[in-house]
Amino acid sequence: MFHPLFRRFHPLFALFFRALVWVFAPRYRVSGRRHLPSRGPLILASNHISDSDPPVLGAAVRFPIAWMAKRELWQIRPLVPVLDFVGSFPVDPASPDRAALKMAAQVLRNGDALVVFPEGRISPDGELGAIMPGAVLLALKSGATVVPVGMWGAQNIVPHGSLVPRPTLAPVRVHFGAPLRFDDLGDLPPREARAAATRRLERALRQARSIAQGNR
Repeated sequence: MFHPLFRRFHPLFALFFRALVWVFAPRYRVSGRRHLPSRGPLILASNHISDSDPPVLGAAVRFPIAWMAKRELWQIRPLVPVLDFVGSFPVDPASPDRAALKMAAQVLRNGDALVVFPEGRISPDGELGAIMPGAVLLALKSGATVVPVGMWGAQNIVPHGSLVPRPTLAPVRVHFGAPLRFDDLGDLPPREARAAATRRLERALRQARSIAQGNR
């Protein structure tokens, strides 16, 4: 999944992304890193508020992470080599994408970390939208730990509807919430297990976003 050079030199790439984010957002802060497990498989499930979310989140993590990214990005030809290099793969957020889920499952079987935006799209107002089933299905099938991620302020770097980043002096925050496990749901019928896991994830995402926003 990851290019060998990206995995080997990830600390340097991570430093570059942190420096880039600090240039655009000097008040960038990260909290809750103690909640990140030391080993995978791991799903980072984050709210989605801006096209700048990937670098803002990526700058907060000290190990390689794979990304489920919207398929439209692969239509921007100069971006394709970069997406492939950093371990991204396309997903169609508008429908169940079996190929993307298969690729995501392989990432987790390798013991790596995967970023998923469970809403499937950018929130136009920062409010948490409906949770799509992909992240929960992956967690239930793989047994991976899920860490809810709350982000706030990234929408000031790339506002909704724009593709051009701009500097901001507003706070930009990433908060990692307490890890979630769904092992106790294994005896439930699949539909009930998905519903229960989705409720847990939604509550955890709302809490993490609230902390990132400064409300907690």
